[in-house]
Amino acid sequence: MDSVLARKNGKQDCYYEWTIGLRQIKVGKCSMEIKGLDDVFQEYYDKGKTPDEIVGFEMINNIRKQNFIPEDVEDLYNEALLNEYKVYFNARKEDRK
Repeated sequence: MDSVLARKNGKQDCYYEWTIGLRQIKVGKCSMEIKGLDDVFQEYYDKGKTPDEIVGFEMINNIRKQNFIPEDVEDLYNEALLNEYKVYFNARKEDRK
């Protein structure tokens, strides 16, 4: 499969097209797929932002550019996103050692 063009056997496969660039995270009791999350994490990491430096719903506002997040569960998303970024940040920090 050509992962860049999302093709399988020379034909475009919509399933693969939609799964590229998605990251699954646990929000409350549900698993949700978030588009562009790795890019947001990389941007924060490149700017040197630690998980403790992300203020309020800053990450939700960035994620909303590509994803629908219902207002009534923003707090659950905020907690889940910050937890995922902590894991990402610590893994990247360990890789540099």
